[in-house]
Amino acid sequence: MAKTIKKLLLLGGGPTNIGHENELDAAAYERLQAIKKTGAQVIYIDNNPFSFASESVQAADVYVQEVTFQNVVNIIEKEHPDAIMPKIGGLNAMQVAWQLEESDVLADNNIDMLGIRPVDLKRVLDNQRLRELLNEINEPIIASKIVPNDDEAMDFVRDVGFPVIVKPFSASHDTSRFICNNTDELEDALEISFERTYIKHVSIEQSIVGYKEIEMVGVRDENGNKILVSGLEDMDPIGIHSGDSIIFAPTQTLINQEYQALRTATFQIMDAINITGTCHVQFAQSRTDSNYYVTKVSPFFTRNALLAAKATGYPLSYVSTLLEMGVSLTEVKLPQKYSKYLPFMEPTMDHVVVRLPLWPFRDIPDVDQHLNTLMKSVGSTIGVGRTVEEAIMKAMHSSQFSPRDILPSVSKVDDDAVINQLIHPLASRVLILMEALRRGFSIDELSELTKIDRFYFYKMNQLLRAQDYVINNPLSPTAVEAAHEYGFGDGMLAELWNVNISTIERMNQNSNVKVTFKEIEPSAGEFREATNVFYSSYELENESVPCKGKTALIIGRGGNQLGPNAAADYYTAQILETTRRAGYKTIIMNTNPNAISLAPALSDKQYIEPIQLGNILNIVNLEQPDIIFLPGNRHYLSKKLKEFADLNIVVLPPDQKIAKFQQGTATTAVDLFIDGDRILPITTISFHTKSRRTELRYINDYQQPMNRWQTDERPLIKMAISKIDTANWQGLVQVLFDHDGSGNYTFTGIRPIRITESAFLNKTTGVNWIDALVKKYLHVLDIDQLSSFYQPGIHQRYSIMEAVFPFKELQSNRTDGASTQEVGAALSFKKIENPIES
Repeated sequence: MAKTIKKLLLLGGGPTNIGHENELDAAAYERLQAIKKTGAQVIYIDNNPFSFASESVQAADVYVQEVTFQNVVNIIEKEHPDAIMPKIGGLNAMQVAWQLEESDVLADNNIDMLGIRPVDLKRVLDNQRLRELLNEINEPIIASKIVPNDDEAMDFVRDVGFPVIVKPFSASHDTSRFICNNTDELEDALEISFERTYIKHVSIEQSIVGYKEIEMVGVRDENGNKILVSGLEDMDPIGIHSGDSIIFAPTQTLINQEYQALRTATFQIMDAINITGTCHVQFAQSRTDSNYYVTKVSPFFTRNALLAAKATGYPLSYVSTLLEMGVSLTEVKLPQKYSKYLPFMEPTMDHVVVRLPLWPFRDIPDVDQHLNTLMKSVGSTIGVGRTVEEAIMKAMHSSQFSPRDILPSVSKVDDDAVINQLIHPLASRVLILMEALRRGFSIDELSELTKIDRFYFYKMNQLLRAQDYVINNPLSPTAVEAAHEYGFGDGMLAELWNVNISTIERMNQNSNVKVTFKEIEPSAGEFREATNVFYSSYELENESVPCKGKTALIIGRGGNQLGPNAAADYYTAQILETTRRAGYKTIIMNTNPNAISLAPALSDKQYIEPIQLGNILNIVNLEQPDIIFLPGNRHYLSKKLKEFADLNIVVLPPDQKIAKFQQGTATTAVDLFIDGDRILPITTISFHTKSRRTELRYINDYQQPMNRWQTDERPLIKMAISKIDTANWQGLVQVLFDHDGSGNYTFTGIRPIRITESAFLNKTTGVNWIDALVKKYLHVLDIDQLSSFYQPGIHQRYSIMEAVFPFKELQSNRTDGASTQEVGAALSFKKIENPIES
């Protein structure tokens, strides 16, 4: 029976960073769709300027603040919610919820904690209590201890021996784990960990490096009914962080007995902690027998829980929300496109999903590139196929090691370096594994060196054989057929054979070979589902029917990398929402499993396909979209697409290459919206960085309005407008100035407003400028209405957006960050005393 909740407090996920992309915001957005069905009022706290979910809540009910204990207490005292939902905010939100319970804030205010009882939350987040709980239910755990100093750590090692793993207690998203094989390594790890911990204790545990890492994602209702959403298998063994591992769904190398044992263990753990909604459990599975250890229990939304949902098509966040609110699995009502039996039916997969991580080493080269227990990837991308080989190939294609190459080679690496990287892996791991196979290493040798199951080497070897066949049979129909079977796209064949892609398309037509699209849905065809999520595969039946009416194709950014990628995903979601409201059927193409733009409610159809020319053209040929939006600066792709004159391509924001600079510095800017001959002033901005650098590439922190706005804003806006030629500049435009400190402003350039700042403007002005920009290109903008709705004038507060960099998490020595090194941002407000009309 559902709980009666009138006012509900949701804790957001905060700024994106290492270990935390947009997945929490994506899950929160889907969760809000479910909460709306209950009629509960939502209060939301989050300081992520790129949060799309927060815009689904009434503006008056959104607190743009960091998710901390004191901030949440202040909101509780003001809003008096009936219940709190912390699970959607990840580890940090769960720790804040724990603090609220420990300090009796929840009890004193008669607030229910949804998803897990407070007493059970303590047992999960307190490592020692969790160990005791797992011992009580006879689930095997590795030897571990919480130690306050070096002496106790040394005593532990004397009992269990080396290797051991040391990790600090972090107040937020901790990814630091150090494998120690000797005393010197242990001393170094303890020194770093004690510096990072917030309670002056660290965890030390017996190492099980080399075991398989298996992950299970399940849901449970308050009556104890449970289903397993999916099992996930890390190709890389324990010892490489799961966030840096290549992951397969479903599991590939477990025998049924092992799989069922882990499924049963997951259910037993969920029952023991009385979880409702989602739970993610990680295991170390022996490579030689059926023994396993429980390594981690996460009773909240994680990156890989959302991967399980994407892989199966199961609406995990939606279902979990209703379960937390007291609805049983048999009572959950899903949107009409899903089967009514789906909530309580374990998903079945007739396809394979492979996730490949993406690393930041190109942008932060001073970081140690070895893969170990310290997570270093900043994003990931997925490939979907009928077979393991096809899914691996698509994932590699999507990861864009090189968007124009086929299976990029590391053939110049010498034999000694190959052997060294097999033992001490780097970010180029999958390429090194294939190169070792090329050089004649046996599968048994490779499996022993890497602790990777032989199964995966057999699959990689098949890909290499297919590649050799394609190379040795150029422009052959049988080579095209073999290539398609193994996931080689037409664009890849064109590059490999050095021909135009239209040549490959003609070969397909002449041999009547057509790409087909298969649906990702949880029943593997047993029930009629309409998830409208598709992947390509060259088979007889096409399951994707072209959308009727006006259609818009939006091409996502793919896997998250450093730079404006979190903002770009928010930007993409805004384009989707505006085009739908304008009467278009929306189609999104993306490969980022954590993307908000792939939230089911945001589009009419989704394609999980590599963001490459051939794959795009396949979708275009089927859907015949009236307009194609390409968010962000992707010069090569936009250039290639524009070669097809019949395609209506809109690049938003316009390419930064059209920017005009008189000098490469700026301290201040005027933001404008231009439609035809109309120029609307939006606001003024002061740029600042912690290092006070004014070079454009180091400008990543914004303040709105500008410093000295009371005296300087109006004349500066007037000066900016005088610099604009509307024949050359349209849409969202920024005019840049340098301030010399004595009241003089020098004009330094004009550029399209960047993605990150567009998101900032949306949050700080109360006007959705991305929406206005999209409407302009859809020719449905009412400029008079926009002009009357927003006028710059009186400012009541300063809005400040500060970039978040991953330097500390990656153990980089950098302090200054360029815009290409951002991983996220934090938004805050500061009241202006005695505001004066500008």
